[in-house]
Amino acid sequence: MWNPPLLDRSIGARRSPLSEAADLLAELVSQDVRTICFLKSRRGIELIQRFARENLERRGKPELAARIAPYRGGYTPQQRREIEARLSAGELLAVVATDALELGIDVGELDAAICVTFPGTVASLRQMWGRAGRRRRGLAVYVAGQDALDQFFCRHPEEFLERPVEAAILDHGNEQIASRHLVAAAYELPLSDADDEFFGPQWHDRAERLIGAGELRRAGGKLLPRGSEFVASRMSLRSASADAVAVIESDSGEMLGLVEAERAFTTIHPGAVYLHLGRSYEVERLDIDERRAIVSRFDGDWFTRPKKETEIYIERVRETRSVAGVELHFGEVSVTEQVIAFQRVSISDQEAIDIVALELPEQSFVTQALWYVLPERLSGSLPANVLLGSLHATEHGQIAVLPLIAMCDRWDIGGLSTNVHFQTGRATIFIYDGHPGGVGISLRGYEQFERLLDDTERLIAECPCESGCPSCVQSPKCGNLNEPLHKAGALELMGAMKAAEPG
Repeated sequence: MWNPPLLDRSIGARRSPLSEAADLLAELVSQDVRTICFLKSRRGIELIQRFARENLERRGKPELAARIAPYRGGYTPQQRREIEARLSAGELLAVVATDALELGIDVGELDAAICVTFPGTVASLRQMWGRAGRRRRGLAVYVAGQDALDQFFCRHPEEFLERPVEAAILDHGNEQIASRHLVAAAYELPLSDADDEFFGPQWHDRAERLIGAGELRRAGGKLLPRGSEFVASRMSLRSASADAVAVIESDSGEMLGLVEAERAFTTIHPGAVYLHLGRSYEVERLDIDERRAIVSRFDGDWFTRPKKETEIYIERVRETRSVAGVELHFGEVSVTEQVIAFQRVSISDQEAIDIVALELPEQSFVTQALWYVLPERLSGSLPANVLLGSLHATEHGQIAVLPLIAMCDRWDIGGLSTNVHFQTGRATIFIYDGHPGGVGISLRGYEQFERLLDDTERLIAECPCESGCPSCVQSPKCGNLNEPLHKAGALELMGAMKAAEPG
C-alpha cells in the first residue's frame, strides 16, 4: 500500500497519486518489468502515461518511453486491438488502462499490477491485481489518492486487505436496461404471454411503451422488433447508454473516439481539454444534434473541470422511517443537471487558473434516491452561514463511504444538499443513483443508514486536517467545485443526529 507523501498537513495536501504512479511505472519499465497500471479515470490514465513517458525521456531512455501505451473505453475497436496485440506480443513493456482491460482480454504474462486509487470494489481490485504474477512471483501495488475512502483504507489497512468480495447489486426492473433487454429478446424469439415466467407480468406495460416508441410491433399475437437488424449489437456492455458522441480531429477529419452522450456536456464541452492516446486536444465545438465534437491539438499546461448546477424533484416516496432524529425517505426523483461553466486547472501544481462560463442545455433523468429532512432542533443548532457548508460536507462524506456498503464507486452516486428544499420546506440532503432508473445503490444506503452515518463520522473525525480536505469532505466530482464546505459543522451535525432520540 503506497500513500503519496503529505505536503501540507494543515490542508491535507498530498503529492498527486498520478505523479507517484507515473514515477513508479517509469522505474519498473526501466528495470524491464512488464507492468499494467489501472485507474478508473480516462483522463487520469492519459496523464499517467504522459508523465511516465516524460520521466523516461528525462532519463535519456526515449526508446522505453515509446513502449508505454494508454488504453481506455472511447478508443476505436481498431486502436484497442492494436494495443492489445502489442502488449501480448511483448512489444509494449507497460500499459496504463481503465477497467476496460480488467476482464476478458488476454494481455499475456505480466510482472506487476498497479492500482491507482480504490477502484470502487474489492472484486475489481482483485481482478486488477490478478493480472500480474500468474506464472511466477508478481508485484501488486495500491497507490492511494487524496480521496476520503483511499485515506480511510490507509488508516485501516485491515479494512482494505481483508474485505470480502461484495455482493453485486442488481435491479432487474431498471427501465432503461430492462426495456432494451426486451427488444433484444424479441429479436431472438417473438415475445408472448408465456414469457411472464422470465420477465414477470410487468413486462407487458413496458412492451406497450416500446410499441408506442416504435421499437416493437405486433404480429400474429406476438411481439417482434420493428426493424430487422441484430438488436444486441447496438447495446454497450460498458454503459447503460446506447447513444454516443464522436470526437473528430479538425485538421485530419479522423474520428479519435466516442464519448457517451450523457457524459458529453461534462467531458467534451466547448473549451474542454480532451486526452487521447497520450495527446491533448481542445474542444472547438460540440454539436449535440449531429453527435460530434470537433477538437484540435493542444499544448497548454492545464486540464478542465466542469461546474454544474443540480435540482431535484421528488416524484414518489416508496419508504419512510425515523432514524437518528431525522425523517429518512427512499423513492424516485427527477434530477436536472446543467453544466454552467468550467474551471481550468494547472497540471503542474493542481491550482485553479480561472473559470469560464458556458451555455449548455439541461439534462434530466429519473432515478432512485434516499433523502432525509432535518427538523428545526437539528438544523437550528447551527448558524445559518455554517449550515449549508455543514450539509454539503456531510453529503460528500456519506457519498465517499457509501461504497463500503454498496458495490459501487463514488462516481456512480450523486448528491444534493440545501438549506431549504422547495418540496420538503426544510434542510435536506439527497443521495441518488447516478444511473437513469437507479440500480439499487441508494436503496442499500437507506437500508443501512445507521452504518452510513457511523462510517462517515469516523472518516471525517479521523482526518488530521484543520478545516476539510480531499481526504475527508472535499470531492473530486463536486459540481460546485467544493464550495461551501464546513468540516466542524458536519461533525457537529452528525453528532447531534446520533445523539437524538429516534423520531
